[in-house]
Amino acid sequence: MGFFLPQQALPHLKEYKYQSEDRSLLTKYVLKRFWVQFEKIFPVWMAPNMVTLSGLMFILISLLLVFYVDPDLNQQSPRWCYLVYALSIFLYQTFDACDGIHARRTGQSGPLGELFDHCVDAVNTSLSVLIFASVAGLGKGWMVYMSQFATLMNFYLSTWEEFYTHKLFLSECSGPVEGIILLVVLFIATALHGPSFWKFEVFSVDLSAFNLSSTYPIKALDLALAFGAVFLYFNIHSARRNVIQHVASKTEQQSAMRGLVPFFAYYGTVFAMLIVHEQIRTVYTVPMMLTIGSTMAFTVGRIIIGHLTKQEFPIFNLPMLLPAVQLILIPLLTHVYGYDYDGVLCSIVYLGFGVALGVHAMFILEVIYEITTYLDIYALSIKHQKVF
Repeated sequence: MGFFLPQQALPHLKEYKYQSEDRSLLTKYVLKRFWVQFEKIFPVWMAPNMVTLSGLMFILISLLLVFYVDPDLNQQSPRWCYLVYALSIFLYQTFDACDGIHARRTGQSGPLGELFDHCVDAVNTSLSVLIFASVAGLGKGWMVYMSQFATLMNFYLSTWEEFYTHKLFLSECSGPVEGIILLVVLFIATALHGPSFWKFEVFSVDLSAFNLSSTYPIKALDLALAFGAVFLYFNIHSARRNVIQHVASKTEQQSAMRGLVPFFAYYGTVFAMLIVHEQIRTVYTVPMMLTIGSTMAFTVGRIIIGHLTKQEFPIFNLPMLLPAVQLILIPLLTHVYGYDYDGVLCSIVYLGFGVALGVHAMFILEVIYEITTYLDIYALSIKHQKVF
């Protein structure tokens, strides 16, 4: 009997039918043709989930390179590093797009593939932010946390949207397509011009209308972040509109909107901890961001499982309580029990990372075991070959 995937929910897996709507012109006229041809490099005995996982390896290699050459996320790296990052994120996108094509060619399409794809995408979302932070020189502080907040909000809303509409929507300007291609272009530009590219003044804004005598320079980084904000708003509006259109009654719409509460409540406690404890924001940036990323990957994984097995939307998720618990434990251990503040902070941050990672790993292992056992399939290899 599974904890995250109850026995009574398993029969719904056999009702699975993948539905998607991709409105991207870039996909339709350029990338789709490339992906169809590229997919042919994968042998028919290779499982689609291995294609997905292989794509993530490119991101992990780039992340390790970031930790080696720029651990503080604000130093200039050798220019070839930026080309490696551009290639890795492009290959990740390519492998991520090809896994579905490969699944259909090998006759292996199924609910486990969709879950696997979403879980890997959820992990990549936070890892790619760290790579972007190094390329743009964001450093350790509010900028990198806000970048992660924006990307995770976009991913959470897309998953929330799919739960209630039972269809994956990719708008005219989506993260997995246009967002990644934009990053590739920016990374290549950084390789050609160096990190000074991000400080290049594109234009300036005259502030005299506001009774100010100075002008405000708009740099390439400002434009990139502004575009990201507009892009985020567009996708939030699109997700909300699609859910309202697919959920008929007002009561059901209100229930659907409550599905957004866990994300914003969780991030409320995250921001509170970053404000109260500056060292978490500026020193323990990487473990804290990985904790947030693992927590959100677990959460969207549960939402997808709920979608695939027709369970209720998972409002309560244990790792989301971590920041609130940490906010209580830090003053308790330092003021009441008299432990050293720096030591407590380090221990609490890494303990939270361990708990979030452990719960996420437990979720993945259980769900994979339950689905593969029930459907009589393998996760990373093909058990029942398609007859060609």
